Amino acid sequence: MDEIVFPKFIPARDLNWRGVLKGVAKAADSLQPLYEAFTNSLEAIELRKKRGDHFLPSILVDFFFNKDLEGDNVELAQMVITDNGIGFDDENFRRLQIFKDESKGFSNRGSGRLQLLHFFGSAKFVSTYKQGEAIGKRDFVLSKGKAFLDQNAILQLLSEENCGADTEIKTRLVLKDLRENADIKFYKERDIDQIKEALLDHYIMQFCAYGSNLPSITISFFQNVELKDRRFITTSDIPQPSTEDQTIEVPKCRISSDMKRIEPTDDKVSISIKSFKLSSSRLRRNAVKMTCKKEIVDSVKVKMDCLPAEMEIEGKRYLFLLSSDYFDDNVGDTRDSFEILNRTDFKKKAKQYGSIAPQVVLDDIESNVSSKASEIFTEILQQKEIHQQQLQELKNTYMLSEEALADANINDSVEDILAKAYAYDAKLVAKQDAAYNEKMKELDSLDTTSETYQDDLGKIVKELSETIPLQSKEALARYVTRRALVIDLLDKLINKETVIQKTTERAYDEKLIHNLIFNQHSEDSSKSDMWLLNEDYLHYSGFSEHRLCDITINGKKLFKEIIDQEEQRYLNSLGEKRLNKRPDILLFPSEHKCVIVELKSLDANVSDYLSQITKYATFIRSYTTEDFRIDTFYGYLVGEALEPNDVRAADNDFKYDPKFNFCYRPFKSIACLGDTSGSQDGTMYTEAISFSELLKRARKRNESFKEKLYPTLAEKGDEE
Repeated sequence: MDEIVFPKFIPARDLNWRGVLKGVAKAADSLQPLYEAFTNSLEAIELRKKRGDHFLPSILVDFFFNKDLEGDNVELAQMVITDNGIGFDDENFRRLQIFKDESKGFSNRGSGRLQLLHFFGSAKFVSTYKQGEAIGKRDFVLSKGKAFLDQNAILQLLSEENCGADTEIKTRLVLKDLRENADIKFYKERDIDQIKEALLDHYIMQFCAYGSNLPSITISFFQNVELKDRRFITTSDIPQPSTEDQTIEVPKCRISSDMKRIEPTDDKVSISIKSFKLSSSRLRRNAVKMTCKKEIVDSVKVKMDCLPAEMEIEGKRYLFLLSSDYFDDNVGDTRDSFEILNRTDFKKKAKQYGSIAPQVVLDDIESNVSSKASEIFTEILQQKEIHQQQLQELKNTYMLSEEALADANINDSVEDILAKAYAYDAKLVAKQDAAYNEKMKELDSLDTTSETYQDDLGKIVKELSETIPLQSKEALARYVTRRALVIDLLDKLINKETVIQKTTERAYDEKLIHNLIFNQHSEDSSKSDMWLLNEDYLHYSGFSEHRLCDITINGKKLFKEIIDQEEQRYLNSLGEKRLNKRPDILLFPSEHKCVIVELKSLDANVSDYLSQITKYATFIRSYTTEDFRIDTFYGYLVGEALEPNDVRAADNDFKYDPKFNFCYRPFKSIACLGDTSGSQDGTMYTEAISFSELLKRARKRNESFKEKLYPTLAEKGDEE
């Protein structure tokens, strides 16, 4: 036999490690390498127990930090996990060398070790183990460093030796050199209690299964080699289930042949539910969590539609842990990689690929868990009934349909429920509009000189009326009602009558009005109330309170990222970062055009800000990319303290319209900086208007719309 020369790279067979590492993504959770190592320790302990050894299981989790002169943690120097499990004997060391070896059991895929390499520069193992009657020791390191991958290896064996019969069996894993700054920052900011809580949360299922046989678990924080803090996880930390485990049967679903329906199959999946009723100080939120291989999986978010997440009942909150062989068999390459599709995504994928394998859908799991939770705890059933009663009240008040409320859940606020209902109605209206358009095409065939013209027209009118059912008319009524409420709220904000304006010393009115019109930091003008200014503005691409340099339209940056030296000088001169400025509202109706809206506090003199919109227009005209050539601008300066003479005194080009009570500037040249000829300059139309005038116009438009919807009510009002 050839003598082994150490150290020795162990190359892979029939695979390329560079390709494998690219194919297995780095986990999103910075604690994933800790979970991988801790799970391996738990499994090693179980394997040693199965072998029949008698020992006291233990796991040590040690964090070593470098410190600065003031004694604060600077960065994680190394993470060390030590256990007295079975160790890397010949069989377990062989498994380590084979990618996706599943012979270890525990539903493993054998790819978790790659997470250690994605996070750390090296993972060094020193393992003593029992082989037959002898005690052996292996010292090896895992890494995806260049020296390793050049040998098509991630494993290097450093040494092997025999030890004395009294040598303690244990494995020590040392993780060094975090690769990414985000992870360095993450560990620097963790304290020992957060680490303990994370382990308790992640392994609650497994810890509960151990009961009184929980291994000794110690967590220690060191600065250099000095012990600074220590915690233990004991049976007193482990909550006990409140009831016996329950089981639900959830059917696998398939897509119908026409790709329009999701149908249940006869094949059902058994899911076990472990229920906990815990002190609200111990559990921050009511939750339903999926588990794979007895570990919490946070990548699947399960809605709890029987109890609001923040609610506590008599000082208690509720946790439901779901486990199933189905989950374990379908977990991905990393322990935090798992997917259960909801009905919408299931249908989308089926249409995208032309077919989809039968599988459990998330909505069915959620509804079944909700029903079972209500059976287990009567207090949850009571809250569910209260929620149903509230939905019924909203349905009656706002004339909502059952279909519009189908997606409402117990965590939704009244605003959330109404938003979902209106979104449903909007889709319904869109379908009806399509039907309406089809009927409108029949107008092309009408002959106004025909003797049957009136009858033919009457028939089309009747059929068109039938395409707009009562539900749509109710939706229009809600549409008008909502706008009336927005108008009333704006009125209160202008007069500083809201509670927050009365109770705070800060000048919130500008922010409050801004968010009412177009929520700050939003990019969805369709969900705004820009109709207060102009109905058309609901349909434009919009940006509220965004830095100029961050604005992206249709996937393309608005502003140039590469600018010349003179442009760089100007944009950053006088201590300003001009492209970091945030216009209140920008709208882009079409090519070459831009709408700029600036909102001012109720007490600010509008005339003091006339140049602000001009500057924004100049930046947009001068520094946008080749994909955008915006040269036509519409500016709106809106505030309450508007004195027309002040506006005209500040800028003589403004005119005042006494009939409509606003100031306007018909034309303003917008310079294209850097173009000395002026041939590329743009133009801008500008209005300065008060919030009160804006309110007056919006109220008049809404009243006019209401009169069209309810002519009989308008006539009745006239008679009175």
